[in-house]
Amino acid sequence: MKKEQVTRDFKLADSVLKQKADELIALIDRDSTEFTDRGYNAAKKTELTAARDTAESFPSDEQLEAIKMDLTEQKDAARKALEKSMRSIFKMAENVFGLYSAKYKEFGNAGISQLSDAEVVRIAKMMSVTVEKYLPQLADEGLTFDKINTLITQREALDVAIDAQAQGVSDRDVAAEGRIEALNKLYQLLTKYAGTGKDIFYETNEAKYNDYIIYDTPSGLPEMPPTDPV
Repeated sequence: MKKEQVTRDFKLADSVLKQKADELIALIDRDSTEFTDRGYNAAKKTELTAARDTAESFPSDEQLEAIKMDLTEQKDAARKALEKSMRSIFKMAENVFGLYSAKYKEFGNAGISQLSDAEVVRIAKMMSVTVEKYLPQLADEGLTFDKINTLITQREALDVAIDAQAQGVSDRDVAAEGRIEALNKLYQLLTKYAGTGKDIFYETNEAKYNDYIIYDTPSGLPEMPPTDPV
């Protein structure tokens, strides 16, 4: 069964949530007498601060996206280098054997720019075998063992870059999911203790009551989108 996508349980910006957690911890320290009377202790403070620290330890969405983009750029550069070598070899084979010959077709599909990364790697593997087979015939076109080795090295580099990009996307997804789960946990504790603070100071200290309001709305709750008229 496919795991459901993890979503945020809150409407605050992540940075605002972390800031409010800092503020809440300071508020509870200020009002420690009242909170101690409501069962707040060192262990619960440790749980709250640990939740805040865990949420802060994850890289931001922007950082995770930047890592993915860097890996994609590396993969694209590796593919570009490999395609350049492959096109040169296709042209050598065309000049010697003809565009529609059976021998030319042994080099693979020349329309590599339209193919997937995996297909380009597959054709490059096929080509690396074929160029060795026809090296004597293609030598006059400039083919050498060094160029064959370059082709093989570039193919391997693209293969590695494809795997690295895929792993980077997976790592980003796992980190993003873990980050949201950590933020949701922090929000759960934030609303719990903010609710306790509001209850403590309800109708006794308006200023302190307002300190424990999370959302800047008249009700202190997140604004709900308007519903369609029935």
